Amino acid sequence: MAISHRIARWLVPALLAALAGMASPLATAQLAGHNLILVHGLILDDVVNKPSREEILARRKVSRFWQDRAEGYLNWSGADRLEGGIAEVVFEQARDLAERGVCDQGCVLLTHSTGDLVARYFMAHQDAWMRNAGLEPLNIVATLDFAGAGGGTDLADVAVGAVMGSAIAADFVWAAGKMLHIDLSDIAYNELGVLIDLQTHVARNHAMWPQDIPRLRFSVSGGDLGELGMGQVRTVTKTLLRGADDTVVPAHSTCGAASPWAYESCSSSVAYDGKREWEFGPGSFLHNHFPVLMAGDYDHFTLTQDQHQGKVTYVLNNFNAGLQVDFATRTKTKTANWWEFWKETGTWQYVRGSGSQSLSYLIYDTLNH
Repeated sequence: MAISHRIARWLVPALLAALAGMASPLATAQLAGHNLILVHGLILDDVVNKPSREEILARRKVSRFWQDRAEGYLNWSGADRLEGGIAEVVFEQARDLAERGVCDQGCVLLTHSTGDLVARYFMAHQDAWMRNAGLEPLNIVATLDFAGAGGGTDLADVAVGAVMGSAIAADFVWAAGKMLHIDLSDIAYNELGVLIDLQTHVARNHAMWPQDIPRLRFSVSGGDLGELGMGQVRTVTKTLLRGADDTVVPAHSTCGAASPWAYESCSSSVAYDGKREWEFGPGSFLHNHFPVLMAGDYDHFTLTQDQHQGKVTYVLNNFNAGLQVDFATRTKTKTANWWEFWKETGTWQYVRGSGSQSLSYLIYDTLNH
């Protein structure tokens, strides 16, 4: 019995510790001491298969990597308009976060794609919404915007234009429909939901007044054009989207540029692959928008995954905007003899570790201090 008692005295605490380790990481997940709230992008099937309220609230999107580090969600449905159903369901969830004090010590919003536009609209109005409900606004210290569509996308321009009967090239309409999972020949304008808000001229008129919350931008320009089936679709979308793009959203939006021009980079001196050279980049950005990282081998859907796709470069670094941004960096210079005309020469700048670590991992590992 004495042996059994000694085993029990050891075993019970060990089991309790093991159970604690198995608990959801949501209990302690933070970024630089702040709780992380995820705002997902457009769920492609929403427009044609409208989800229920329960289905919306139960969603766990963006990626498993970021879900494991998140404390909460602001979910929404693409079947709704920004100023209608989206605002209502987002406020419902934000009110719950406020009542539970989740952001009392500051929160970081992580947005993907259209989540950028949803977050901007919420942040512009939450002060009035919360105070009318007798609550303090969420204390949001910064946002991390992955492939942000807050500046609109040509895909929505084509989709809405096609439904409205505008003269648009047939292959553009085909590709937009395939990418958005919609038969554009069999849908009415009032059924397009948030796609109406994602039109470039519409998105850039939603809650565009200056906001104090820093927006850290992460922009990519890749896309597998050789994949069977979708490769052909992406080839066309890269033609219809102005400037550089990630197959869904153009650079002017993902970079946070002040104007919707056909920019080829978030910087006028660095390309998406990290080469230091002149690029057609934005001359100005939206207020408090900071383009931080770019990558030429990630696309709209892979940049939030913990899967290495290629090297990452930087635009702005070593500054504080709600979070301390200080990525370790390196440069690489290639030279060639005068007769080796086939070799590319120049200097490239990279985020250290991006040769083997994913974009998402680098962001979390660097900003989490």
